[in-house]
Amino acid sequence: MAEDKTKSKKSKKDKKKKNGKKAKDFIVDGVPTDLVYVKKSKIHGKGMFAAKRIKKDVTLGPLLGRPTKKDGTYVLWLTEKKGFRVTNDYRFINHSKKANCALTDTEVVTLKSIKPDEELFHDYGWE
Repeated sequence: MAEDKTKSKKSKKDKKKKNGKKAKDFIVDGVPTDLVYVKKSKIHGKGMFAAKRIKKDVTLGPLLGRPTKKDGTYVLWLTEKKGFRVTNDYRFINHSKKANCALTDTEVVTLKSIKPDEELFHDYGWE
């Protein structure tokens, strides 16, 4: 009987732990997994999508990566000779002239409200 009480207390404690997650528990490589996720895109390859409604002017998180001088799939060009290879999941944000987010030198910020399951786009600046 005492063994059952111990199990009961433990499971209540586990429930509290599970329900009491902090924001940092949802961050993977700077990406808030409770707000965005990656899946196949109808536009190109993989894309990033809103897991729930995200308001305008929300800073989603930092771009993680490394400087590079070589062109590649996930390289953002800062100047003609300086590139930044994005290594976290923000690399899956596809291009659109109708961008709903922007990549600054260091972060991803929403430009407008984004609906659940809507794909995130930024303008690559291509002409």
